[in-house]
Amino acid sequence: MPKILLRACAVVLLAATSTAQAQAVPPAPSEAEDSSTPANPVPADAPPDAPAAPPEAEPGEVPASAVAEDVPVVSPEVPPVPPNDGAFAKDTALVPEGTPFLPLHIEDPARARALAEETERSAPALVVSGGISLGAYQAGFLSTLVRFWSVAQREGAQADLGNPAPRVWTGASAGAVNALLGGLASCDTAFAQPTWSPEQSLFWTVWIDQLDLGRLLPEERNEPPQGTHLFSEPHMQDTLQLILKKAQTTRFKEDCTFAYGITVTNLRGREVPFGEGGPDAQFKLKRVTEKLVVQVMTQGEGKLTARLPFMEGAASASFPHIGVKPQELAYYPALGAQPKGDGGHEVSLSNLLLTPQASGAFPLAFPPVPVEVSFFNQTQWGPLESLKLIDGGVLNNNPVDLAVRLGSRWVERSTSRETTLNRERFPVVYLDQDAVAWDWAPPPERPERSRSPLDEAYFQYLGNVLNAARDSAVLNTLEHDINLSGRIQIPRRTSVLPSEFQFAMMGFFDRRFREHDFYRGMQDAIRFLSTQLTSTRAVDLLVPRAGKERLRDRERRVLNVLGIDSPGFRCVVGNDCAATPQLGRLSQATNALTRKAEAGQLQKGRVDDLLSVLGDVGYQYSEGVMEEIEATGTREDLIPVRQRVGTAFHSLVTQQRGNLKIPLRPAGAAILDEWLTYSKPHHVWTLSAMRQRGVGVGVELPFLASEQGREDYAYSRNEWRFGAVLSGLGVRDMDQLVPNDTRIRWASLGLYIDCVSDMDGFSGAIPFLDLGPYVRWRAGLGVSAGYLSNPNEWALTVPEARLGVDLAEMVGVRLTMPVYLLKKTEGERRLIRGTPKYFKELGLGVEFLLTRW
Repeated sequence: MPKILLRACAVVLLAATSTAQAQAVPPAPSEAEDSSTPANPVPADAPPDAPAAPPEAEPGEVPASAVAEDVPVVSPEVPPVPPNDGAFAKDTALVPEGTPFLPLHIEDPARARALAEETERSAPALVVSGGISLGAYQAGFLSTLVRFWSVAQREGAQADLGNPAPRVWTGASAGAVNALLGGLASCDTAFAQPTWSPEQSLFWTVWIDQLDLGRLLPEERNEPPQGTHLFSEPHMQDTLQLILKKAQTTRFKEDCTFAYGITVTNLRGREVPFGEGGPDAQFKLKRVTEKLVVQVMTQGEGKLTARLPFMEGAASASFPHIGVKPQELAYYPALGAQPKGDGGHEVSLSNLLLTPQASGAFPLAFPPVPVEVSFFNQTQWGPLESLKLIDGGVLNNNPVDLAVRLGSRWVERSTSRETTLNRERFPVVYLDQDAVAWDWAPPPERPERSRSPLDEAYFQYLGNVLNAARDSAVLNTLEHDINLSGRIQIPRRTSVLPSEFQFAMMGFFDRRFREHDFYRGMQDAIRFLSTQLTSTRAVDLLVPRAGKERLRDRERRVLNVLGIDSPGFRCVVGNDCAATPQLGRLSQATNALTRKAEAGQLQKGRVDDLLSVLGDVGYQYSEGVMEEIEATGTREDLIPVRQRVGTAFHSLVTQQRGNLKIPLRPAGAAILDEWLTYSKPHHVWTLSAMRQRGVGVGVELPFLASEQGREDYAYSRNEWRFGAVLSGLGVRDMDQLVPNDTRIRWASLGLYIDCVSDMDGFSGAIPFLDLGPYVRWRAGLGVSAGYLSNPNEWALTVPEARLGVDLAEMVGVRLTMPVYLLKKTEGERRLIRGTPKYFKELGLGVEFLLTRW
């Protein structure tokens, strides 16, 4: 049972903001299938003389046969990206024909096609899910889309293209940060330059340079101070200040604007009236997921500002704006202001940046963020109140419902054919990095002995329930409008990412992991532009469709438009890694994992598979927390992280008050052992009581540790500990020197070596003894020297056998028995040797432990 509870706690504490479950995808083809079959075969009704695919273009070239004469094509002077295995589509894959936006519930084909064309002409809304360290992948994906849209806006002036970028950006948790960065990037002139280096973007600064475990968990815990939670609060504030400085100093495009909406969790909750009529006819519903909405815009010489939505039909509203119906006001708190009149109140940039900080306040890792809001109560706005908000991904990790609502409330005017947002038919780009292009292998069946009745009935499904609770917001939105699915485009991730392991926190361990995932996001964005967005105006302008075109060629054409100048990108996507050999090894490792996943042989989240392949390719970790160590292929690689996180957790527990400290220390250590790797404590202070020895204080120093049986769910975790204890005021009854009298053992010093091991049922052989990490047994040998009085005597027992049981690393029972006795009594000239009276010398006591991990 304790082991089951441990796994349940790990799911609750560490998966609360993990991304939603992967969307259902078609199974990957098996090895037995004909590898020559195209991934996008020619339709059955195609004419027999359909043209063949154009010849393969050279790396970085645009096939001349595929480009219309009257369409501008960008040809930046940047190094070409040679294709590597898996970087681009297979030669046989064809670009999907037709439109991806065709509604499936319209019986009239002409009407369905007209609706699809409306969607293609509209600017999209963009939804970004929570992703923890996979935010780096999201950042690479979004930055590439924004780059393409920016180039299209620059090159499409003559075609009245206008601005094809999203007018609506929504997100949760890490997605809230990236949604804001994406909106800001869409207004940044740097993304429309002739060449583009993603490493110069704010995306890169935030996700690669800043969000590293070495910064989040400073080695010197007092500089800067850790704060009240696991990660460094000052570091997060510094990161937000970087974004604020960028927003204040950058000269953005003029007349650029977008709606920004995020989800946050209000743990205190609030009551929202339900039903029509007065208070007597209504019922109050509890609401904990809040949706914060603002409009970000530029004014004057590219100065960035933000404002609240207007009331629908407000005479004072300038275009474009968000127009909210009066009945909706109860659901959208006003940020940083108590609205009066028609709305549109200014929101300071500092208040704006509090919202992604709040949405990303991962429970336990970061403290709740105080944010001032005003709620609409029945007929009027209430006074400002400070709420403490946490991660928005707890119950709404993919706010597509908010994107749909904001898109339908976006009001803008256009006097030309330029791209605007069609309030009825806008497409939705739904970025959830858990949507992968393969099926994960099912986990192995756990042995019967490893499950208890409650685990069998409930605990094993806890993760499903949490993910389903988050997905319910999306499903409810689709249920309300069944035709909405035809406008939602979900990118497919095409590579296994190192950041996705360990509850998507692995990317924080190693900077190069995030770099790799950033570039993989760029690669998948190129695929997305080449397939699911290929019929939109911006893509069709710069990379016009050519009919029966190979997907590989189209991806190269998109790449040519992007003008990417990045050695790291050329390494991960083009296999040109002379300047970045370790990044090349990491890419080689993930390619191997991807092939395994596509074959249906890789289980989701098995970090041991990642570590193994890193060892195979000879990867060397980045500097920082991982200390540039060589990959061993085992969980030993995670020891530096375990030590850094363990130190931070100990500091966190130390700050707690009352009895909360008692269960947190062992529970936290057990979770870290499960999540990362087993690690011996730093040291253990002991307080003991035994009649023969009296009251003692001591210390234990673990010097060796090992772990076996993780895959068999019967962990065997062992430590060797050297210990010392100093005791006093013990007694010795019925001594043979002084019959029927009690002697005082004034002081004694004991030294010992114990082997401490989990009570794992002896590797599962005895199931009823499999009690998890909270019950540990120990056995060892020691020596003890003591001083007795009346008559004065020095006594040495060497060796003495030791046996004990520890509960939750907090309290233990000890049994000691001397095996051989040496003593020197006052008045005696010789040293007496012999065997003690075992029954009389047998010691039974209790020991309290204070473990320092």
